[in-house]
Amino acid sequence: MKLRLIKKRKTPAISITPRRMGFTFKGLEDQPYWFDNDPVLTHVLNVMSLTFPDGERFFVDSVRALRDQAKGPDRQKDISGFIGQEAMHSLEHQAFNDLIADGQYDDIVNHALAVTRKLLAGARKYMSQQQQLAATAGLEHITAILADAILRRPDLVEKMHPSVRNLWVWHAIEETEHKAVAYDLYKDVSDNYLERQRTFLSGSAYLVGFTSYFTWQMLKRDGIHRQPLTLAKGLWKGFGYRGVISSVIPAWFSYLKPGFHPWEDDNSALIEKWRASLPQVKEKNAA
Repeated sequence: MKLRLIKKRKTPAISITPRRMGFTFKGLEDQPYWFDNDPVLTHVLNVMSLTFPDGERFFVDSVRALRDQAKGPDRQKDISGFIGQEAMHSLEHQAFNDLIADGQYDDIVNHALAVTRKLLAGARKYMSQQQQLAATAGLEHITAILADAILRRPDLVEKMHPSVRNLWVWHAIEETEHKAVAYDLYKDVSDNYLERQRTFLSGSAYLVGFTSYFTWQMLKRDGIHRQPLTLAKGLWKGFGYRGVISSVIPAWFSYLKPGFHPWEDDNSALIEKWRASLPQVKEKNAA
């Protein structure tokens, strides 16, 4: 009988530490299209930001509900760090989201928030705690690969307005730090591959549909829907060669592998590299 050797994956030693940064976003009013002065990609990221406060509270609740099944004290420590980081993300992005509305998009923002809360309320009502955790693990993979795209590509960071650049870099760093927490807890609770994939695919579909719809509503409000060249340029930057979205598609598919783990792509070296770029005064405010 042949023995099959399984290579043990080593998770990097990372401190998952919550940090309150207190971003102010001064000067954003001078360049509302804060990503590469492009309305399409700016609104895509704006709409994604609208989902963060309520979505991350859902993530925290799903992890907290089953944390008693985590295996080992190290896992409990990581879960505590995850909960603290996600709470800080909700606070910082809420401040950013208040600027997005800014009178011009109030009704669209309120509609987007209402839809988000309705979807999450439905998930809490109709999905088991295990299914909610599976959905969290899948959506955390999406945030992790988008974070990786930011950290791996300084050219994308340079295209962000300085007033919001640190927010997105900081968020990307912390999403990378805790990218395996929900997944590891789900593996402790269950090894149901089909459930993990069903929730991942449905969550991805909802996110794409939600982002597309509300991005289009904001573009219509700006009159960009009557500017085909501007739309084409924005779509190319998002979905063309080395586009912001198209570049993460291979990593999205990696979640479908039966043996997948978030740290099979060890990008931990990017964490300290980018943390050094954040203002030191705000590092001192770390919680």
